[in-house]
Amino acid sequence: MKSSKTLLLQNIDDYWLDEDDKIQPLKYLPSINKINILIGTNNSGKSKFMRKLMSFDKFFFLNDMLFNIYNEQIKNSNRYAQVSQRGKMLIKNLDLDTQINHLYGKNGDFHNFDVNKLITEKSTLFYYIPTLRTAHSLYQQTKEIKNTLGDIIDYEYNKIEDDILAHTLIKNYRFDEKINVFTGIHLYKDILNTRNSKRETRKRFESFEKFISSNFFDGKAIDIIAEFDKDASRKGDNTKEIISIHIEGENHSRDLFDLGDGIQALIILMYKIFMAENNSYVFIDEPEINLHPGMQRLFLEQIISNTDLAEKNLTYFISTHSNHFLDLSLEKNDISIYSFSSNLESDGNKKLIIKNVNDGDNDVLRNIGVNNSSVFMANCSIWVEGISDRIYIKAFLKSYCDYFQKKFPREDIDFAFFEYAGTNLDHYLFDDVEEEEQDEIINNIKALALSNKIFLVADSDNATVISKKGRRFEKIEKIESNNFVSKIIRTHREIENFLPNSVWEELLIELCNKKIISKNRKGVEDKIKQALGNIKSSNYHKKYIGEFLNDIRNKMGKSSNSFILNQSEYEVKKNNKYGSLKNKRSLSEIFASKEFSWEKLRESKAIEKLTIDMCDFITNKK
Repeated sequence: MKSSKTLLLQNIDDYWLDEDDKIQPLKYLPSINKINILIGTNNSGKSKFMRKLMSFDKFFFLNDMLFNIYNEQIKNSNRYAQVSQRGKMLIKNLDLDTQINHLYGKNGDFHNFDVNKLITEKSTLFYYIPTLRTAHSLYQQTKEIKNTLGDIIDYEYNKIEDDILAHTLIKNYRFDEKINVFTGIHLYKDILNTRNSKRETRKRFESFEKFISSNFFDGKAIDIIAEFDKDASRKGDNTKEIISIHIEGENHSRDLFDLGDGIQALIILMYKIFMAENNSYVFIDEPEINLHPGMQRLFLEQIISNTDLAEKNLTYFISTHSNHFLDLSLEKNDISIYSFSSNLESDGNKKLIIKNVNDGDNDVLRNIGVNNSSVFMANCSIWVEGISDRIYIKAFLKSYCDYFQKKFPREDIDFAFFEYAGTNLDHYLFDDVEEEEQDEIINNIKALALSNKIFLVADSDNATVISKKGRRFEKIEKIESNNFVSKIIRTHREIENFLPNSVWEELLIELCNKKIISKNRKGVEDKIKQALGNIKSSNYHKKYIGEFLNDIRNKMGKSSNSFILNQSEYEVKKNNKYGSLKNKRSLSEIFASKEFSWEKLRESKAIEKLTIDMCDFITNKK
């Protein structure tokens, strides 16, 4: 979730920024990314803030990297001690131009400060998809049709031509004309006009059709058509207008209103995004409405990685109540999360507070009322201790399916991950709880397994049978049933111990000194191979991975008086003892990005058995 841009703002009344544990009036929004998720409880100010952003004619962005370089120059300058306390460092606000020119002077040490590079100005083209949206045209009943006996046999209807949802929003929020409010009511007209537009517009629509085809109709060629009955239209009857989808190989078209609510909801969201002009800003209120968690995943994955959309260079601001969106963001780059909360001051005024948060922030989860209900919407759930285990296991499954040409199960539909420990849920299951709490935990698992198939993976951490943790594992294993499978990993300390030497051969360079690598990468790779020729990761299966890494470090030795492998990557304890990786998630993401072949992964029998058992469980073979 790294970004090099800060959005500079005029002071927005009622809003405050929580940054570095300091709360100050909101003058800028840090870490703007391609996708910006606004999350918080009801009435915390998310949607109101989006509307305030849409009120700006232009956006001013600060280049964070250049900002930091300039401040470093100030700090190292001979004039640093001479300037006033107020002007010692640049601060993030709209007076940066004045700061640079007035405090330091164009002919002084800081004359090379280029405001035009430091602050970029962008004209804004906004698309707003509100919660008031529908894929249907709206009709009003106007007349009863009766038979000769006076019985009502039908009704006459008039189509409501005006977008009354958009008119309501514009009235309530005084939207500027530059804001393209899309509620879906005019979807029929939009499609009709698009099909008769210039080639550039039709090409965008074809990309949208390709998305619908790929994700809902098995890649079959489709045509989305705005149809109408010409004869009825000539008579003034506009109720025969329908949106239909013709699918290659099928005799009859499908009407949009006959498709599932989830597909209709996604069509509304994705249509306007595909049709948006390049370099635009898209604001969406609660995209999760009517979307199953699997559809939410599809939506987020498309706006991140769809090649046609990537070329458009869109920036998204999304307000949501969905903990599932937050969960998905842990796996993705180019996402920033902003937590919204409110405090009632002693004078009765409400202070709305915004905080740019890191993934796994427990306060954010509490703010939206996290529970595990979303996993019950999938066919089964895979319980893992934390995000790194989740990333490894997903990579194992993908490699296995690719090798055997199996269809990879759909995450959040066929299965969903549930993290029961680590940063997300405060060691919900396996923290060092009191004895009397163990039965309650076991009963909770039994109850959950009645509603959802659960495959639980847990590191034993070499727990003995007589320890609290060991006794708890033993109880959990006894409740195994068709709906509940527990895999207590007793053969290895943690999931990193599963990895064979051939995998470590590609991973270890990521833990080495970057300066040494830049000078002689081939030499470092040779050192890694030599070290692994003498040290087998399988010999450390019950030890902390830090012991393996430290022995590799010593075997690789030094270059220019510096160790090649960084000791800072793992925990160093007293008495020559070593612990786990310090950044387990980072290494798991690197592992996943390398897409190791199944031939290489199954060198580890632990990986092979866990993966096959889990895949069989997901596909109902167990």
